[in-house]
Amino acid sequence: MLKKRLKLGLALGGGSARGLTHIGILKSLHKHKIYPDYIAGTSMGAVIGAFYSSGHSPEEIEDFFKTADWKKLIDFTVPKAGLIQGSVMEEKLRRVLQNKSFQDLNPKLRVVAYNLDQLEKVVFFKGNVARAVRASISIPGIFSPIKIAKHIYIDGGVIDPTPYDVVREMGADVVIAVDLFSEDGTTKKGPEVKEKSFFTEFRERFIAEELLQIKRYIIPEYWPDTLQNIFNWIFDKILYPAKIIKMMMGRELPQIAKVMNKTYGVLIANLARERMKNAQIEVKITPAFPNLSWADFDKVVEFTDIGEKAMDRKMGLLKRELEKN
Repeated sequence: MLKKRLKLGLALGGGSARGLTHIGILKSLHKHKIYPDYIAGTSMGAVIGAFYSSGHSPEEIEDFFKTADWKKLIDFTVPKAGLIQGSVMEEKLRRVLQNKSFQDLNPKLRVVAYNLDQLEKVVFFKGNVARAVRASISIPGIFSPIKIAKHIYIDGGVIDPTPYDVVREMGADVVIAVDLFSEDGTTKKGPEVKEKSFFTEFRERFIAEELLQIKRYIIPEYWPDTLQNIFNWIFDKILYPAKIIKMMMGRELPQIAKVMNKTYGVLIANLARERMKNAQIEVKITPAFPNLSWADFDKVVEFTDIGEKAMDRKMGLLKRELEKN
């Protein structure tokens, strides 16, 4: 009598740049010719899961993030509910995911977000994948919340940072949960912020957007064309960008955004650790991130390597679990 093949589920948690670790997890699985039947993702985990389920190999996903121009993916807005509008990011997701719907994906994917109107977890499983992923990455204070149908959604990490329960409900017999918030995986020391770091580019773009808003305010469209042209010349050639940007580059991003993001990170980490304490998970991956920050999006190779090695260390356990029954 043939043994029933156990179904493998992969739960990919959030964690901003740390979520790039998921690429290494997938690389390790492919190296050992093991392929997940189900994937559930939150925030960055939803992004990586969507890329993979839409047909991109782990190597292709790694190459995409290695060559991504983050400056072109950031569309700042006048801060109301978030610094980044997110429309450019969503459009890029649509192109990479070929505008696929959930029913077009293989393996099956579920994306976790939080309904801010009804105060409840939502698991997207039908409709446009890019739209669902955009909802799942809506980190409070950074990305503006997104409206889908009649409701507002934010990052699923506020309710389910590592969605092992979702992938179990999908039908997984064996669950791999990638926990990016474990005690052992927290950053011990922050990296030096270099001149071309993500933070510097982020600040440059924010300042440029602020200046554009100022320009629109002080040079109204109803002014005569001649007057507009004179003031535009003064602003562009004399004030912007060199002198003002040089003056403003010493300042940091809005303090409220920094405080919100840091507070959010602490809360999510505590929630993730509490949920994972008594979780029934066959294979738990807890990568460590010495000297790597949540904002190190330029460290794709380092994060991928961490994920691959972490999965390799648990490969014996995974194979034993899959051979049971």
